[in-house]
Amino acid sequence: MLGKMEQSTGENSDAYQAKRDININNTGMDYRNVKQLCIDLIHENFPKLQEEAMLQVNENVLALADELKKEIEKKKSVIDPIKLAQPDVQAAINEAVQGAAKKGRKSDLNLLASLVISRIGKGNSDLLDITIEEAIRLTPKLTFEQIKFLSVKHFLSSMFIQVPNISFAHLDNLAKPVLAAFSSNCSISVANIRYLAGVGVLDFNPMFGDDAYSRLYQEYPSLSKNVEEFKEKIKIQAPSYYKLVEIYNKENFSATNLNSFGQVIALTNLGRVINNIDLKVWIN
Repeated sequence: MLGKMEQSTGENSDAYQAKRDININNTGMDYRNVKQLCIDLIHENFPKLQEEAMLQVNENVLALADELKKEIEKKKSVIDPIKLAQPDVQAAINEAVQGAAKKGRKSDLNLLASLVISRIGKGNSDLLDITIEEAIRLTPKLTFEQIKFLSVKHFLSSMFIQVPNISFAHLDNLAKPVLAAFSSNCSISVANIRYLAGVGVLDFNPMFGDDAYSRLYQEYPSLSKNVEEFKEKIKIQAPSYYKLVEIYNKENFSATNLNSFGQVIALTNLGRVINNIDLKVWIN
């Protein structure tokens, strides 16, 4: 519950509703305002914690505020600060603050902040907005390893290069940062996958599966004469991509299918290492 809210504006600023008056100036929302917003929201939601616990909660929330500050500065050209006055956006921020308060650095606070900033992106559809809102709610429930699993799954099953004269070098260049950032500990147990299905970010069917090499050959038929040749060539000419495919085939990736919430989480995470990922292209 956000409580009664007042609205105030200053010269050259837009109104932002909160327990206190927070203005957004022409350069965006500054750190002091972000920090105060997070503190106000957390004291609304956790009013009766013991002093030691509240100190930890405040530390967690300030860590989220720092991440929000970084993301606002990085993406200020593609966000619409006016949206911060909307009740559904404030509710989404409240979800992020509560998640950060409970989990702290056990949760991926930078990813959570990135999702919040995506929610106030310019040109979002209603479908994208509500999908991001649910992703914000779900992200604090996921471990770092589970988020890596979602990211590698989406990268190999849904992200393909469409350029003239495609080569194995193109594949390897795309895969290198993904391998470096997410391949460690991205293989998770069946229990973890069932948890992800229960949380609501993917579907899991242990009876289902496919061979990644066959699917990739279908996507890039010009690179080889057949699947076996494709496999041999990718091993030599795109070793980073090959390593990811080997992980994919040996684990339970092919038995899963990400829903829209899982895709938004995976894409936002992949956006840290792959430039120009636009959620509006994927969720429309």
